[in-house]
Amino acid sequence: MSASRQSWFARKLARLRKSDSGATAVEFALVAGPFFYVLGCICETGLMLFTEYVIQNSVQEAARMVRTGQVSAADGSVTMTSTDFKKRICEEVGVIIDCTGKVNIYVNNSDTFAHLTTTMADPLAVGQGANGSAYTTVYSPGGQLRAATVIATYDWDFAFPFMSFLGNFRNGEIRRIYGLAIFRNEPFGS
Repeated sequence: MSASRQSWFARKLARLRKSDSGATAVEFALVAGPFFYVLGCICETGLMLFTEYVIQNSVQEAARMVRTGQVSAADGSVTMTSTDFKKRICEEVGVIIDCTGKVNIYVNNSDTFAHLTTTMADPLAVGQGANGSAYTTVYSPGGQLRAATVIATYDWDFAFPFMSFLGNFRNGEIRRIYGLAIFRNEPFGS
């Protein structure tokens, strides 16, 4: 290589070392991945919490139907099927999530609240089991003046990896979100 060519190369290299015009792009490239990941996790957490709020609200609205006797007669005989009751819950929740097959309901009653709490299912147990076993639907709204509970669950699959710290089911793979209402049926019927 000639001396003039070496000096030209040395000058270009020295100028490149002093230049910081690409530093911002390099710094952004280093922090962009973690930044967008954290931003996505925040958005998904917010959407998941909003979905849980919507499920809770829909359970409260559907529980009002149980409480006022719109789903059963005074003697406790059922006038609305569990499928129709689930459709009622899904009317509100279906705007946010796919309700078909993913929302599970539990409706049970007892003569006292003390007995109801001993027989009431854990919300994490309502829905498909951790081993994939099917959940047996409980739908017994009860008659007038009976203590009752309504639970609706939905399994949230995380879109972003490494969010298992928010998971509460299947070793953190998913989060089972639910809505819960406990009340006493009104003296409906004649």
